[in-house]
Amino acid sequence: MAFFFELLKNRVGFARIGRINLLGAREPIKTPINIIPLTKGLLQDLDFVDSFGDHELLFISDENHIDEHFLDGMFQDSGFLFTHYGTIERFNEIFNAKKDIFLKFKVCPIIPFNIPTTTLNFEFTKQEIIHHLAKIEDILTHNPDVNFGLSIKLFDYYHLFTLYIDFINSHSNIKILNFIDLFDNLNYYRNIIEVIISTKDQLNNNIVLMASGSIFSKHLPILVYLGVDIINTSYLTYLSTENYYDSIESLLPSYKIKYLPCNCLACKGKLKELLEEKYSEEKITLLCYHNLITAKIFMNKINQYLHTEDYRQFVEKSVLNDLNFISMLKILDRNYFEKIIQYTPLTQKNAIIECIGASSYYRPDIAYFRKQVIHTFTPEPWTSIIILLPCSAKKPYSQSRSHQLFYRAIRKFSEFPNFQEIILTSPLGAIPRQLEDIYPVSSYDISVTGYWDSEEVKLASEMLIELLTKYDKNLPIICHLDKGYRIIAESAQNELEHRFFYTNIADNLTSKTSLKNLTELIEEHLDEVQIQQNLDSQVIFTKTWNRKLFKIIEYQFGKDIGNLLFSEELSYRRNKQNTKLNVFNAKKEKLATFKFSTGRLYLTINGAEKIASYPQFSKYLIFDGTKIKGNTLFMPGIKEYPKGLLPADNVCIFDKNKSTIIAMGTMLVSSRFIQMSNSGRVAKLYETK
Repeated sequence: MAFFFELLKNRVGFARIGRINLLGAREPIKTPINIIPLTKGLLQDLDFVDSFGDHELLFISDENHIDEHFLDGMFQDSGFLFTHYGTIERFNEIFNAKKDIFLKFKVCPIIPFNIPTTTLNFEFTKQEIIHHLAKIEDILTHNPDVNFGLSIKLFDYYHLFTLYIDFINSHSNIKILNFIDLFDNLNYYRNIIEVIISTKDQLNNNIVLMASGSIFSKHLPILVYLGVDIINTSYLTYLSTENYYDSIESLLPSYKIKYLPCNCLACKGKLKELLEEKYSEEKITLLCYHNLITAKIFMNKINQYLHTEDYRQFVEKSVLNDLNFISMLKILDRNYFEKIIQYTPLTQKNAIIECIGASSYYRPDIAYFRKQVIHTFTPEPWTSIIILLPCSAKKPYSQSRSHQLFYRAIRKFSEFPNFQEIILTSPLGAIPRQLEDIYPVSSYDISVTGYWDSEEVKLASEMLIELLTKYDKNLPIICHLDKGYRIIAESAQNELEHRFFYTNIADNLTSKTSLKNLTELIEEHLDEVQIQQNLDSQVIFTKTWNRKLFKIIEYQFGKDIGNLLFSEELSYRRNKQNTKLNVFNAKKEKLATFKFSTGRLYLTINGAEKIASYPQFSKYLIFDGTKIKGNTLFMPGIKEYPKGLLPADNVCIFDKNKSTIIAMGTMLVSSRFIQMSNSGRVAKLYETK
């Protein structure tokens, strides 16, 4: 069965990669995408036709273009949306007269919302929206076989969006929401975010979101981050008539331009000669071509980052083009983390996260890491000393030159498995050594100057306090730190009753004298705490990778899960490419695989069977059957699921009776998406029975 929209992958924020299947194009239309307007003037420009003749999605507003010869002509491979800029009555007349063509070529009609005035008070606006919805009720009810788009206008009264919600939910043939004026006034960024959150919380998440209105290239990254699938570039044609040149970062009056920053056909051609002419039809056409091609190329770059790079970093850089974009990103990170994380994968494959400043401190994957470590990390019962160390540029830390030198000093002691190392860093905070191989710890990078701002110190010290509070206050805390790292430790010390001891640093942390001082300080406090537990019974956990695997499984699945899965001697083997670590029990049964490319542990069915009966285990799906075919689990196959599943979670799939694990997979969506959708992919399977 073909659905109108199909989610393929979630990306950071609300950004997503999907495809629209029922718009008459030769191939499914991949989103996010710009929709290109077809106007009489543009259709007469051969360069435009040559550059956009194969564009996947086109926008028509001339009823004469709802014609078989036109739709099956030069744009036969494209999909079409149609709207009318007149009254709803005239739109209905056009649609009824040409309904057969709409159906044959699968042209999606966008129901307009046009009224003759823009000066409205609240009550009038409310009544106008109610009246408008009543008028289109008949159109939707009498044409259940047609996929419609609905234009939404709010007139800066954003909470009136609630008037649309029940109406949309009661009409399953509304497939596209076209926000006409939502992004026209970015000063109301809080209200804009609230509307977007409402679409996620109260509407089918497979509805396609479309943004129209005062939009040009610099808007594209943040709109995609907000989950917009289709971006209407029609406004660029108007800007061209006003002699504006889209440089991506801003709009430039054409008369100011002395150096054309673009190499498109218009800029290489005659546009330069016409820049200072105020009234030139040719200039307007060339500007229009440039502006549209600029937006198209920029969207191509956005899609490249969505598919293969760290899109969040791209957004952080692009929001610097507008102060309201910066505010919007801050508000999303600080106030809507619990919403955003429902649509953000917990890991990226082979990604390098470049933390470029304060905008990176609360990015969803990093904020999730800090929260999850605080929630799941538990002290090893044999811990006798805590050692605080600085981070390193090379990841994982233990492979860096500085940490190799720290290791030599620490491993001189036979008791070193009793030492808990915690690495301080920005913006991740405080990292237990056992978690240095997971995402995002293994993947981040940050500019290192030796200077820490107050927010960096606050984040790291607060996380350190949370971790140290879990330990006995009598444990000695050895701090081999300097500069900003020492400030973090001192800030934590001021809030705790624990005992902190600082090494004397000579020249730098890795000098022979400094390392000697570290060794002497450890030796001085080595016997201060007597370990109550019998270390012999815990010896299987004291090997470096055993300790890591134990904490990684708890980070992913919750407290105490490590005790269930790794209750006996473990062995592990790397593959030839050194990209995976396979984990086996004493019977040589494979329990899990750790993939260095994603920084995640993937259980086998055998491994999952050892922990799935635990009452607190919540990483599962119940399949409505007894056997799964293929490597993808779809929505109709889900019988039951717990709350709290997130994209990229490792899950086991039970049969319909929840008696047998029949597959293992990686979540493509969250529990929230399953709740708010009726179709789509749920999990990618990597093992089945």
